[in-house]
Parts: sequence; C-alpha cells; structure tokens
Amino acid sequence: VTSTQSCTEKHLTITCSKTTESRETCILKDGWESTPVAVGDVVHLEGKCVSGLWTIDRDSGFLVLLPDLLISGTSIANSIRCMRRGVLGEMFKAFDGGSKQMLNGTIVHDIFQKAAMSSDFSPERIQTFAAEALRSPNYLGQMYSLKLTQADMRQEVEEYLPSLSEWANHYVHMSPQAGQKHPSDGALSTQDATCSVTVTDYVDIEENMWCPRFGLKVKIDVTAGVRIHRRGRKPTERIVPLELKTGKESNSIEHRSQVILYTLMSSARRCDPEAGFLVYLKTGSLHPVVGNHMDRRELVKIRNSLAHHIGNSLVKVEGRSQMAPLPAIVSDKQACKYCPQKRNCAVYSRYCFSLFIEHLSPVHLQYFSHWLLLCTLEALTMENKAGRRIIWLQTAQQREKSGGCVGNMQLAREVSVLSDGVYKHSFVRKEGDQTLTGLIVGDRIVVSDQDSVLIGLATGYVTEITISGVTCSLDKNLSKFSSNTVFRLDQDEGAGCLSTHLGNLSMLMENTPTSERLRQLIVEFRPPQFIDSLSSVLPRDAKDTVANILKDVFRRLNKPQKQAMKKVLLSKDYTLIVGIPGTGKTTTICTLVRILHACGFSVLLTSYTHSAVDNILLKLKRFKISFLRLGRAQKVHHDILPFTEESRRAEGIQTLEELEQLYSKEVRHMKFFIVIYFKIFCFFYPICFVYVFYIYNNFKSLMFLFNKKYQQIPHSLTFFSHRRPLTT
Repeated sequence: VTSTQSCTEKHLTITCSKTTESRETCILKDGWESTPVAVGDVVHLEGKCVSGLWTIDRDSGFLVLLPDLLISGTSIANSIRCMRRGVLGEMFKAFDGGSKQMLNGTIVHDIFQKAAMSSDFSPERIQTFAAEALRSPNYLGQMYSLKLTQADMRQEVEEYLPSLSEWANHYVHMSPQAGQKHPSDGALSTQDATCSVTVTDYVDIEENMWCPRFGLKVKIDVTAGVRIHRRGRKPTERIVPLELKTGKESNSIEHRSQVILYTLMSSARRCDPEAGFLVYLKTGSLHPVVGNHMDRRELVKIRNSLAHHIGNSLVKVEGRSQMAPLPAIVSDKQACKYCPQKRNCAVYSRYCFSLFIEHLSPVHLQYFSHWLLLCTLEALTMENKAGRRIIWLQTAQQREKSGGCVGNMQLAREVSVLSDGVYKHSFVRKEGDQTLTGLIVGDRIVVSDQDSVLIGLATGYVTEITISGVTCSLDKNLSKFSSNTVFRLDQDEGAGCLSTHLGNLSMLMENTPTSERLRQLIVEFRPPQFIDSLSSVLPRDAKDTVANILKDVFRRLNKPQKQAMKKVLLSKDYTLIVGIPGTGKTTTICTLVRILHACGFSVLLTSYTHSAVDNILLKLKRFKISFLRLGRAQKVHHDILPFTEESRRAEGIQTLEELEQLYSKEVRHMKFFIVIYFKIFCFFYPICFVYVFYIYNNFKSLMFLFNKKYQQIPHSLTFFSHRRPLTT
C-alpha cells in the first residue's frame, strides 16, 4: 500500500496459529517492504506491538523470514555482492580437498586459540603449540593428502608466530604494554573519543551458536572478555566475538559483516557486546566492528532474501517440480573471475559464462539438472520429516516420546580429554524416570540446554548407555557450565545431508581428463571393457597362492559365484553383480579380496553402511589378512576397532614419514581394486560413487553388488566406472 506520506509499505496479516482466530497486523516500511514474504510463510518479529499493530521500520524492529532455516554468517557475507553466490554456496557445500593456504590458516587459528585458552602468548609457548600442531594426526593427514611436507608447513606457519606474541603484548591485560596501543580505525563509535581495549579473559573457542530467533548459525573463533577504556569515562566490561583472519588485512565489508552478525547472535545468548573485533594474525592488527542497528538491519534483510531463495528452491510448472531460477547475475567480471561457484553458476543456468561449460554437451547438462532436482526433492523430504529444527520446536519431553531425545540430564563426573578437541562426558538423569530410551551407541547427537535456549552447545557421539546414564564423546568441554545446568541430548537428524552428493555432481562437470572419462562412463553409457585372459592379471609368483585359495573355496562356490569372480578379475572398468539376499555376495567378495591380496594388490572396500564393511572385515580377519579400517571409530564394530586408522595413529605417529609407512604397509603398489557393496538401494548412489573415484589415485576395476529386491535401478547406474590413474 501507499502510506499517508506517499511511501510504499507492505501490510501483513499475521497469526500465531493457523487454527486460532486471533489476528494482528505488521507494517513493513523504510526498505523492509521489499522482504519477499508470502502467505503461509513463518516469520519471527522483533520489536514492539501496540494494540495488535507491529511496525518494522528504519529505526526499530526486525522481521526474520523462515527463522527455522538457519543460515551461516559466511553465506550471508558472501551474498552482499552477489546473492547468486550465496544461494549456490548453501546448495553446493564446499567439496574441496583443501589447499596449502587453507591448512596453514587452520593451523595458525589452532595455535592462537590454544595460546588464548592457556593465557600464554610467550614466544616459547607459541613455538611449542606450533610444534604440537605440526605433529597432530589430523594435520598430518591433511598434509599427506595435499602432498606437503612438515618442513613446508613449518615455514608457512612460522611467518605468523611473531605477530601472535606482538598482538598479545599490545592487547592482553597481563602484558605491561597492554592498553597503550589503540585499535586500528580508532574509536568504537562516532560518539567516542579514541579508546583502548584490553583482553581480560577467554570465554570460549569455536563457540557454536544456533539461533532460530534470527535464523542464523555461526561458529565464533574466540569469545573473549574485554575492558574498553574511554577517555573521561569508567572502563566498560564486555564479552565480545573475535574473528581471526590469516589472509590479507582488508577489513572488507564481508569480514566486517561476519563480525556484526556475531554481535547480533551474542546479544541473543548474553548481553549486547556493543562491538566485535577482527584480528588479522599476520600483522597482529585489531579492528573494532560496531554492531549498530542499521548494519544489523541490512544484514537481516540480506539473510531474508537468501532464505527466500533457499526455502523456495523448487517451483511447480504444469504440475511438475522444477528448480527455481537463481537470483540475477551481477555484472562484475572481477567478482565472477574468482568466485568459487562460477562453474555451478554456469551449469545451473546453461546460458551464462559459456566459457565454463563449452566442454559439456546437452546430455551432460541434462544429467546435471536431473540429479540436482532429485537431490533437492530428497532434501526437502528429509527436512519435512524432521531435521534439526525439531530440537527447538519440541520440548525434550515431547521429543522423548518419539525416541529421538534424552532430557533432564546433568554432568555426573569430571570431563576427560580423549584426544585433541574430543572430550568424554558422562550424563545422568536429574530426577524422574531413570529408564533411558531412544538413543543407541554410535548415534550422532546435539547437546543443548533443557529449555533449548542454548542450542547446539556441542555435537558428538554416544559411546555408552546404562540404565540411568549416557556417556558421549563431544567436540566441546561443557564443564564450564554450572553444575546445576540441565541438558538435553538430541539425535542429530540433520547430519545426513546431501551436500556430498551435490559436491560430487559438481565435480563430475569439471573440465578435466578425469571428469571427462567419468562422464563418458556415467552419462554417455560407454560399455565396460574386459581383458581376454587371467594370465595377464595374476602375477607369476602369486599363482600358487591363488590356486590354493581357489581350491579351498571353489568346492563351496556355485557356478554363478565362480562366473562372477572371473568376470571381476577380467574387468578393466567395472562389474555389476546383482543378487537377492543369501545368494553369496559376501562370500564372493571375501574370496576376491583374498585373491587380490595374494597378488600384491591393495583393496578398498566401501559401502553405504558401516555394518556392511565390518561384516566383510570380520570374515577377512579369520584369514589373517591385514587391513586399515577408515571411518569414525564410533561407528565401527568393536572387534574391528584395533584396525582403525585412529587406533594405529594412537601408537605414536608424529611425523609424515611414519604416517606414510602406516598407509604404505596396507596400500602396497598403490593398485586399488574398489569394491562397492550395498545392502540397499537408493537413487543417490550414482552420485556417491563419484566420491569414491576422487579419493584414491589408482585402481584396477570396480565391482557393484545389489540385492535383487531393490533392482529398480535407473539405466545410468550401471555405467559407473573409471580406469586410469586419477589426478584429482
């Protein structure tokens, strides 16, 4: 409508329930009228209601569209210059093996955070933290995959270490020089004279916040207590977010926007921090970022637009679902040149940036569109069933009835450290019924407070369940909370998302020899190839061993099993084996693994479920075949735990050479024979398969096994294979 001041307004009729008769009115103006809200949308209002009338304008109030859709602060910051990039970033989560720069940033963050929590930024202590990080199993694994050396990373990391100590000398209260240097950009606001800041305490690192009040989720690098000194005024104590940056000291609008969103989130959990700080670790600079209403308002509006596009990713055309159009393309060639979503942007819309899709045929583009639609439909179905929002939409008592939660829990004992960043917690019932139901060992969980005010305090896995208690391994130490704090443990139903599948689908469209070969097999249905004779497969020195294995098992194998084994051994590309339960697929796999092991090959056995892998490994264990079990230990059969990568690393691996020895002991000759074994079938396996191809560098062939009762297989599924050394 047009107001009396000739300004455009949008008037909403709102109700707190579809069944209630109560109605109120909300007036959006001063820019808020552009909010893409529609009939039936859920909104959250912040502000004042006078006689049933809400007014959201320039100076007061917020409207949060689809608040149960939690969007990361990084996605919102990336949407400032290009909404299209933000939407694609939420759709195609990063499926990136990483880079030297990314790993360096992660390690430097880790060093700063450990120094902060120990309140010791001395050069000697920082050097110790750096040395420990470079020996960390997690970082060693990333160096291995990126083909880096510890010396490479040490040189990169050491460039930052003097700046960390210098930063602490200027801003940490224990330093004699603290408070003498003003933050970059001077005042915290236009009303203040030049002020100084000292850090007095470190409240948390990697503080996780899920906030349906504002429809946001963030992870804050460091949450710190600071004392702000203003001339002629008493010092002010605040708890503020610190955002650590290892890149160029840009103080860009994207960086500042992240901090502003952190201040908004912090105000929902504790008192308004007034400001947050950007810390550039290479220079030791500290930039204050004020979280005023105007900036927060504009970022919430961007968040609403992003939520609208993500929440309405499908449209109906003549009764059929289609992907909705993306936001408009920005006319900024420089921004597009370095955008990580440029390939997805081009493939999604086909007509733009033809340079990035000229290697793709219409068949490839159709394949991309088809699977993108199917994945989006599946994600929508999963979200409608439950998703993480059920944690704050249902009380612990309500959720317990459906078996997905255990509430009324308190910490029973001291929290112990299992490994770097993993903490053992023991919870017991505070009162009432002592019987625990719903959760099982191995479940991924989210820990919140009982009233869901502090949502997503920690995530982890259930490791033990007793009549009255639950033991978990969590990514956060919750002992800092009062002993009277009551927690709820919810099954994490949002963990099994489809981002991996979409990442694989995106990589399938890359302009690389690897992806081209995959497209030939997967999309264009190029038939598999086979060699003529087994003699060219089996090494001479292994023939006697193989003969003994065959002699041992062949009398127990039927004709189809023998045919299947021969077909697999002759395969250049792949072999697809289909059989109903009980037809001997597991026996066939075990025999094949024994033969290939005897030939000196390494075997990668993978599945959609952990139990399927462990069932095979339990059989192989009896034949004294060594193996390395990859995957989370919480999901592994207890008899296989000694063979896990985690257990082997715990034996004292501290150098890259020792890690390489562990891998090379099992991965001989770097020849990979990949076995895909699925107990069930789902439409997204074709995209899962691409993930396997990108993990390892060499393999001989593939074998797929399916149960016959799930034989509704799309034609494209039977053409997933690849034969050549991979480069990705």
